[in-house]
Amino acid sequence: MASSRTGKRLVAVATAFLLPVVFSTSVAAQVWSPRAAVLLVLAAFGLPHLFRLLRSDARRPALAALAFLAVAAVATGLSPQPILSLFGMYDWGTGLLFVAVLVGAWALGASLDTTAVPSVQGALIAGVLVNALVAVAQGAFALDTAPFTRYEGRAAGLLGNPVHLGTLMVAGLALVVPRVRNNPARWAAATTLVAAAVQLSGSRFALGLAVVVGLVALVRGGRRALLAAGAVGVGLLLGVGVGAAGGATTGAGRVQAGGGSVNTTARVQAWTGAGHAIADHPVLGSGPGRFRAATSRYRDLALVHAEGADRLFFDAHNVFVEYATTTGILGVTAFAVWLALASRRARGPLLGFALLVLAMHLVEPQFVGTTPLAFLALGAAGRADVAPLGRVAAALVAVLVVAALGSAARLLYGDFELRQAGLDFRAVPAKAAAAALPPWSEPAKVAGRVSLYRSITSHAPEARTETLRWDRLATRRDDTDPEAWSALAEAQLYFGDAPAAERTFREALRRDPWSVRALNGLASAYLADGDRARAKAALQRSLTANPQQKKARAQLGGL
Repeated sequence: MASSRTGKRLVAVATAFLLPVVFSTSVAAQVWSPRAAVLLVLAAFGLPHLFRLLRSDARRPALAALAFLAVAAVATGLSPQPILSLFGMYDWGTGLLFVAVLVGAWALGASLDTTAVPSVQGALIAGVLVNALVAVAQGAFALDTAPFTRYEGRAAGLLGNPVHLGTLMVAGLALVVPRVRNNPARWAAATTLVAAAVQLSGSRFALGLAVVVGLVALVRGGRRALLAAGAVGVGLLLGVGVGAAGGATTGAGRVQAGGGSVNTTARVQAWTGAGHAIADHPVLGSGPGRFRAATSRYRDLALVHAEGADRLFFDAHNVFVEYATTTGILGVTAFAVWLALASRRARGPLLGFALLVLAMHLVEPQFVGTTPLAFLALGAAGRADVAPLGRVAAALVAVLVVAALGSAARLLYGDFELRQAGLDFRAVPAKAAAAALPPWSEPAKVAGRVSLYRSITSHAPEARTETLRWDRLATRRDDTDPEAWSALAEAQLYFGDAPAAERTFREALRRDPWSVRALNGLASAYLADGDRARAKAALQRSLTANPQQKKARAQLGGL
């Protein structure tokens, strides 16, 4: 019994600290694959505890969680490409396994004993503070050294994207602000640091939520509550100062500059496209992790102009729209009921952390480094007294963990080889990555680029065959990927098969009707076939999508 409690505490604490901070420059998906590896182990360890919760006072949320997982599993089995729905998209990974991770994280948190909960909270705070320190360094100095590089002028911490940093930091305020009353000097300083990182993330929604957290602290009254609210305000001002000194973009700066309507338009248009996809598959959805596949063909010109051509939404940027699209009405209903029941029994700062992450998920995407933490915290905030795992269940956990470790090792190995292939365009690591990561088209696309480069530089006859073989494999692995179809079409055009390229570019446009890459390629294929009229029409449509193309405009003028 003691070893079982120790194991749960160890996995929960390790997850709470590692998910915010782990990354590696040795793999292609530097912030995703190391976290995905951790989550495989978390799911393997946490899921069996769900069945113990069915015999506790947390039975109702446990049943709802199980129902959500079951619906997602059925939706995966019925999706057009179940293997991709199981794993989710490369560098996103929000498929069925991610759903299992969320359920397992909550079950693990809810199964912790009372003494383990403070340890989880402490590990979360440690991860938040590490990211806050990195974010301040990123804001103060324009360094070109990982992990201190900025993302489009904004601090990203160790999370790879400013919106994920904003999510973690504003949720972190829920953990540090209440501690100001116990140790004012230490925790007011921590609150100031975290609030500064919120500002430096450049996330306007996170900035607004941080102001709300400060106001809630102020309303509570008392000298130390006033100190906590003041620390939030000082931190936000500090973030503005650091950003100004270092030339970084801040949340306040983005609010002042305006432009919020562009992002709002993009989201609203994406949700409109999701409405069409939901109407196509209302009951069970299109399958977990398949938001892009379900919605890209519904992209209209307003979304293209708001978000940019060839920039597709892989996530709905709203967790309820996401699961309505991918798991249907049944799935999103089970998900909402689970959240409501789990939140109703939860208390304390960990509940605040979870709710703030989920609030951010109303306008921002899910992420392997934040979303599972919300469910771990939600479970720990409403923990239940559960019986320890029996021998059979413990043996099952051991088997699952071993399988998870093996899968994690394979993922990291494949992503390492993919990184090597991208660095020096060598065929051997490209082939190794494609073999190690069979669900995804990305390794096959890289292998195709490597073979095409070899064909261009050496004119080796076999390189042509290899290029087309890899590019066709990429389209088979994900036949909804317009980028894969365009890459194949470009190779076909380079090798002189314009009619095949025309057909393949049209396949790309079936998946993304406003793809500038595919439209420009299609125009080139028509020209190679001597069809100037259709080439002109393709270029006109391309310029409608993106009028700022000087080359395409000059080409059109020549026609």
